[in-house]
Amino acid sequence: MATKKSQRPEQTVILELRERLAHLRTLLPKLSRPAASKAMAELLAIMGEIEEARAGLDPIKDPGASFDPANPETAGRLVALALVAQDRVPLERIARTYGSGVYAIYYEGDHPAYAALAQSETPIYVGKADPRVPDARTSREQGPQLYGRLADHRRMIRTVGDYALQKDLPHPLKVGDFMCRRLVCATNAQLVAERHLIGMFRPIWNNEVGICWGISKHGDSPDTRANRRSPWDVMHPGRPWAMAESLEDKMSPDVIVARVAEHFAANPPYRGRARIVSQFLSAFKQNAAMMPDEIPVDDDAVAMNVAPPSE
Repeated sequence: MATKKSQRPEQTVILELRERLAHLRTLLPKLSRPAASKAMAELLAIMGEIEEARAGLDPIKDPGASFDPANPETAGRLVALALVAQDRVPLERIARTYGSGVYAIYYEGDHPAYAALAQSETPIYVGKADPRVPDARTSREQGPQLYGRLADHRRMIRTVGDYALQKDLPHPLKVGDFMCRRLVCATNAQLVAERHLIGMFRPIWNNEVGICWGISKHGDSPDTRANRRSPWDVMHPGRPWAMAESLEDKMSPDVIVARVAEHFAANPPYRGRARIVSQFLSAFKQNAAMMPDEIPVDDDAVAMNVAPPSE
C-alpha cells in the first residue's frame, strides 16, 4: 500500500477526507437532535461541493436536470407561467365560470403600506382552488371553485372596506382597486403551481411569507377563540368574528407596516412581465456552452489517439 509520502497531493487529500469521514461516523450516534440536524445540513452542503469538484474533473459536462414534461415540478412551473400570460381583469367584474386552478390578486390602490405594488407585476396575494371532486376531468366536473375563491376574497375586501368607511378609518380597501389573473388547469396541477408562484413573488398577504397573512381565515371555532387576531385583520378591521374583544393582535400596525417595508426593500416588485418570464424559463436551462477558459477538444484527434496540433 502506498504511503502518504509517495502519494500525489490530491490523493493525500482524498485519503484524509476518508479518514475524517470515518471519524465523523463514530460521532454521529452521540449527537443530540439539534446537533444532528445541523450536521445533516452541513453534510448536504459538502456533498454539493464534492459533486462540483467531481464534475470539474469529468471531461464530459453534465447538462443539468433532464427536462421531463411529465415531472410535477415542470408542470407546476408551466402552469404558473401560463397564469402570468393571462390578462388582468377587475376583481369586481370576474365572470362566473367553471374550473379550479390558480389565481393572483393585484393591488392598485393608494394604501401607503402597499405603495411599492402600484403599477407592478407582483401580486399582493396568490392562491389555488381545488376541484370539487378529487378526480375531476373537466372544468364542469371541477365546479366553479376558482370563481368561488376570488368571490370570497372580494367579499372580505368589501366587508373591511365598508367598515373603514363607516368608521372613517384612513386608507380603506376598495374592491375597485384590485385586479386579478386566474387560470383553470388540470386537476392537481394547481398544487405545485401555487408553490412556485409564492416562492417567486413572495406576496405579502400569503401565510407562507409571514407578514400580513389572514385574508383566507374564516373565523376560529369556539374552542380556539383565544387565537390572536391575524395581521391582516389588524391592518384591515371589520370582519365581525375578528373583532371579538377576547382576541389579541398578533402584531401591532406599526410593526406590520415596518415589516412590509423591509420586505419590499429586500424583494423589489417586478415592474414588467419580461423579467418574470425570464426567471421562470431560467429553471429549464441546461449547461451547453464552454467556459471562456476551456480549450476545445479535437474529437477526431482523440478518436484516432493523436494529440491535437499545438497552437
